[in-house]
Amino acid sequence: MLSNYGRDAKILIGANALGQTFLWFSFFIMPFYLKALGYGMKAMGAFFSAQTIVGGLFFLLAGPVSLRLGYRKTLLLSALLGFLGRVLQVLAINWASLFLGFTLVGVNMGLRQPNYNAYLSELVPEEKRHEAFSKSFGLGTLFNSLGVLLAGFLPGYLIGTGLAEETAYKLTFSLSLLQFAFVVPALLLVRDVEVKEKRIRWERALITKILKFSLPSALIGLGAGITIPFMSLYFKLRFGETLSTISYVFFFQQLAMGLGSFGLPELVRRYGPVKVITSFQGIATFLFAIFPSIETFTLAGAVYVLRAILMNIIWPINSSFMMGFFKTEEKATANGIQQAFSTFMRGIGNSIGGTLFAVSLAYPFYATAILYATATALFYAFFIGHNEE
Repeated sequence: MLSNYGRDAKILIGANALGQTFLWFSFFIMPFYLKALGYGMKAMGAFFSAQTIVGGLFFLLAGPVSLRLGYRKTLLLSALLGFLGRVLQVLAINWASLFLGFTLVGVNMGLRQPNYNAYLSELVPEEKRHEAFSKSFGLGTLFNSLGVLLAGFLPGYLIGTGLAEETAYKLTFSLSLLQFAFVVPALLLVRDVEVKEKRIRWERALITKILKFSLPSALIGLGAGITIPFMSLYFKLRFGETLSTISYVFFFQQLAMGLGSFGLPELVRRYGPVKVITSFQGIATFLFAIFPSIETFTLAGAVYVLRAILMNIIWPINSSFMMGFFKTEEKATANGIQQAFSTFMRGIGNSIGGTLFAVSLAYPFYATAILYATATALFYAFFIGHNEE
């Protein structure tokens, strides 16, 4: 599967995939872990907000840091800070230590993804870039699904053996530290990529390119923030299903996205990245627009999984396509700004979504569909002239 890539690209993709198991494992179990520790919704909101805001700020700093340290050292720094943050979350000595843990995980989140994308794009040949990003996403998502299953079943098993709820969740959550057992050794094995220019020349053309990628991303982030965090609650309120039943929807979502991403490079070669991205987003937008009218849980779950596949498996192609527009020293900064736009707007969307869901279970989906449609149209207008590149 990875035989066409060099040694360093194989190590990076493999370690990222294995680490994703315990990254998504920690995301899935975190609310239940905090609840077992005795924290309420207000405290959880403070923790999650801190992580998101700090992550957004460090998306903006990802490029400048890597220009000074290089991609590999920046990823190592990110991993070490993330590890320290997870240790503080596992120890959970008090509210302050947990808050600091979430803050450090936010730093890790902000520094990691832009530099991973930029680093990987430099380690693979230009003609293999779309394929490499899709395979990295696909493998990571498949391992995500395993992490979700493990997080869903292990606490109940441990409680069944006689352990107290808090102890069972703490032991389960401690497995999140394994993410760094894969990532850190891998980063010590790979070579760094030389960044010859240590400064970015902020010319008008560069700013325009970044904004063209960031504006559609911001609109999609806003739309996703309105609905996605509330989907499990929507399924419960709309159809009366249990949490364990709902979890299977998200497991199959991750599994299907992982498998579906492997076929995407061939579509890109045949039709071009812009047409693939906009057609997939267009269909996903239509599915969200009709979603409130679906009246059975089985059909709603199937449509939601299909929507997730269409909307999410194109992101590695989007990232790969974006990397082709920028120089080595510009890549992490440009990708970081794009992701910061998306992250901040997603946070705003969370507040809007909570307000809309309090009024109607249908309005948030219509709002998201309008935002997705606008973002898709803008992306097509900005980049259709580059579809064959």
